[in-house]
Amino acid sequence: MASVPISIANIFLSSFQLQHILCSAIALFFYYFHCFSSANCEVNPCNHSSYLPLPHFCYHSLFSNHIAHRKLKLIPQNEIHDRTRLFNLYLQMHVNVGAMQEARQLFDEMPERSLVSWTIVMSGYARHGPASAVLMMFWDMLCGSEGGLLRPDSFVFAVVLRACGMVESLSYGRVVHGLVLKQSCVVDSFLENALVSMYASCGALEDATVVFSVIDKPDLVAWSSILNGYVKNGFEGEGLSIFCDMILRGIRPDAFAFSMVLGACTNLECWNFGTQVHCYIVKIGFDSCLYLENSLMDFYAKCGDLVGMSQVYAHMSEKNLVSWNTFINGYVHNFHYLEALRIFHILMAEVSKCDDFSLISILKAVTGLGYLDHGKEIHGYILRAGIETNCSLVSSLLDMYIGCMDHKSLYPRDEVPLKLLNYLEGGKYDEFIITSLLKWCSLESNLENGKTLHALIIKLDLKFDSYVLSSLIDMYSKCGIWEAAKRVFTRVEQPDTAPWSALISGHSWNGCFTEALRLFRKMQFDCVEANEFTFTSVILACLALENLRKGRELHCKILRSGYESNVSVVNALINLYSELWPHTEALKLCTLIPDSEISWNFLIQACLGAEDYEIIHKILWRIQVSRGNLDPFSACDIFASCSSPVLLNVGTQAHAYMTKRGLISHPTISDCLIQMYSACGRIDEAVQSFNMMPEKDIFSWTSILSARVLHGHPSEALHLISQMRWNRTLADQSTFSCILNSCAQMGLVDEAFQLFFSMKEAYGIEPLEEHYSCIIEVLGRVGMFEEVLEFINRVPTFKLGPLIWRTLLSSSRIHGNMKVAKYAAEKLLELEPSDFSANRLLEQVLLTSGEWDDALKLKTKNKSIKASSSCIEIRNKIYEFRSDENPAKEVSAKLAEIEGKMEELGYVADKNHLLHNAEEEEYGVGLHHTEMKALAFGLTLLPPGMPVRVVKNVCMCGDCHSACKFMSTFLERELVVKDPYSFHHFRDGKCSCRDVW
Repeated sequence: MASVPISIANIFLSSFQLQHILCSAIALFFYYFHCFSSANCEVNPCNHSSYLPLPHFCYHSLFSNHIAHRKLKLIPQNEIHDRTRLFNLYLQMHVNVGAMQEARQLFDEMPERSLVSWTIVMSGYARHGPASAVLMMFWDMLCGSEGGLLRPDSFVFAVVLRACGMVESLSYGRVVHGLVLKQSCVVDSFLENALVSMYASCGALEDATVVFSVIDKPDLVAWSSILNGYVKNGFEGEGLSIFCDMILRGIRPDAFAFSMVLGACTNLECWNFGTQVHCYIVKIGFDSCLYLENSLMDFYAKCGDLVGMSQVYAHMSEKNLVSWNTFINGYVHNFHYLEALRIFHILMAEVSKCDDFSLISILKAVTGLGYLDHGKEIHGYILRAGIETNCSLVSSLLDMYIGCMDHKSLYPRDEVPLKLLNYLEGGKYDEFIITSLLKWCSLESNLENGKTLHALIIKLDLKFDSYVLSSLIDMYSKCGIWEAAKRVFTRVEQPDTAPWSALISGHSWNGCFTEALRLFRKMQFDCVEANEFTFTSVILACLALENLRKGRELHCKILRSGYESNVSVVNALINLYSELWPHTEALKLCTLIPDSEISWNFLIQACLGAEDYEIIHKILWRIQVSRGNLDPFSACDIFASCSSPVLLNVGTQAHAYMTKRGLISHPTISDCLIQMYSACGRIDEAVQSFNMMPEKDIFSWTSILSARVLHGHPSEALHLISQMRWNRTLADQSTFSCILNSCAQMGLVDEAFQLFFSMKEAYGIEPLEEHYSCIIEVLGRVGMFEEVLEFINRVPTFKLGPLIWRTLLSSSRIHGNMKVAKYAAEKLLELEPSDFSANRLLEQVLLTSGEWDDALKLKTKNKSIKASSSCIEIRNKIYEFRSDENPAKEVSAKLAEIEGKMEELGYVADKNHLLHNAEEEEYGVGLHHTEMKALAFGLTLLPPGMPVRVVKNVCMCGDCHSACKFMSTFLERELVVKDPYSFHHFRDGKCSCRDVW
């Protein structure tokens, strides 16, 4: 065994450091003894087992003892080899703890340097940085004083090649590769893998593939290097093919290879391949690797599979902060902000700490929710943690305040904490903060601050940053300063996509849609590729101009550009086609992106306008399955599509789902719920929805008042008016319509006139046509037709519309007043010649008056009128019964059974409803009209005691009305019939309309 040539006492001279030095000496002795006792040779850096981990106290002592470095020079010259070994030992210890400055200082002080000395320092720079220092040291090694004596080995070349890959210096890497070939160096697997990694990292995939192909038996490192090169350079599909080849060759992947494959699947959103990789990970026993579990969560989140992400998270045996951050960011990425906020609260409760990545993610969630108070709490935590100087956090905080603040308030700047602004005023700006502040100025139209930021951009020399300039153009455009925006744009040398998009978007924002299209054409002529922001702005311009042709041309351009599956672009196209084309064409685009990413509100509005309620209900089902985007306004449209008794089941299911989504507390939705249940004939549920509202506005009161009036509850409506006054809620025009209708149903003539005249005198509300028609209904219901005609003569001519005469016609029909009915029908037909009810009613009046020729002319005209029909819903299926179709056998049998029961109980048909029967094609026995067929079908299939609800498209005839009242006395269930004029709730021989409809 070789003896140690130097003594500990000759090295360490300071006695006051004896304690630390003694520990260092003992550790050095055993380390030195292990390395050199077996053979008197240099430490081989390729042999990782030759380096033992040193105790931490030894590192600490050696760091603090700079005297030892100087005393190394006192070793005699005849022991130069031992002195170099000891220098290398010190170098290795400094490198192991990342103290590269001290290591380089010691290296420069070495009298003699061996190849190992150079290798230790270069590998340290390659490990801890900067990598460029490796390249400079390698050049010095070749050209310096030791250049003629030192010959790089494969390990040195590998370290240098690794550094070339890190700085992406392909030319330097090629030179090193040439030196390897020129010196006929032994090319081992370590050097081959380094060559593959270098070329792959520099983007030279062809060269990397050539080097890889000549490797005799590529190991896991070689496969991982080529795989990483393809994935890193955006060739994820080819990378997955390489991974499959690797598995077929019998190479067992490690955690690093799996993470690269999962990253490729994430970028490609290739869920099927990723789940197979997950299965393989479980199969070979890597499922407990924390690093891979975090990668799996990220993969499932980016693919939109939150269930898969949650399952991975739930099965993790241990979690670090990266796990929590990945889990939270997964929900944020998929716009599930409330769930992300909940997980963040759990993190703070269980772990009690977070980092800047956690905070940036949760600030995005807070911004998406608009929860300013939560954002302020997070800001307070950042201040307490002392990390308020983090530029990324400051940028996220700014985005949060900008996104959550009320930009319409008088003093929006007061909502941004002064400390945050003071920090920014301290001069610590970067391009991200500048961009956020410019966005703030754009939203507030704050030109003065925008100009100040423009000056700051010039001062910080950010005038060449494309995104900063695009934000500046956007700010000037939103502030209406066109010349400044164009001046900034024209000063950009060879503007790329971002400035063009900002300029086009600014024109669209300010209503210059034709100019926006012109700029887009010029952008194409300049061969600048458009992005999603450009396309969405131009689509909105086409929509505003109602130019479907340009929109379709733009759609073709989008297909050629590869943006046909971009979420923002597809949603903009759906909006365009929903407005300008049949909604069925817009519906075809919904297959291009996931249902969870579709902005359904445009399509729902289009379907509602086209009265295609079935499509809306199918869309609701897709939203439920995918947990897609749904805002309160779309929810209101969905409730509006369920406003029919035959769609009550769909409406109640929609109500349950909206409650589950947390949307039901929105005041607008509560108003829509009242209207939906009222239209479905469920007045009790409408009242319950009203009572559960925490705050009620004028729209809420009007909705419940209208519901009470529609269902024949005038006394309850007047009681609600008293409550409304108690709550000091001011009435509007719709409220007065409800009040006057209540007075009409109760026959309160004097009260109605008092309210009518008080509208203008006390409330300053000008009466509309509907208010005049309400007074006509008040008088008509009590049979005061002379007063009605006198009142009509006092109505301004421009307010004598169809509603006035239709109301008078309805009142005369109730009382059987042929003269007034004829007068009202003739006046109505002058305004609306195609009115079906007026034509049929006038025909009956003429027949009754003996004017046969005129009646025959009207009958000939009415032959083209379509047949009446009634609908009923049973088990989520709607059945229609038409007057020109014969009912099924079971329906006919049920009708015969009911008719027999009625005759047995002594029913006598009421023959005093001639004018009520005007809209039916046939007269006679009412049990054969369409509503009776639908009722019989419902009685056949629905369980006992369950209400039967029918919708009819024409006014219910008097025969059917009398029959239904009688039937309700023995059927022991409620019968509900809705016609275009009223709801009819039949219970115990009575109707809610009080026989006035």
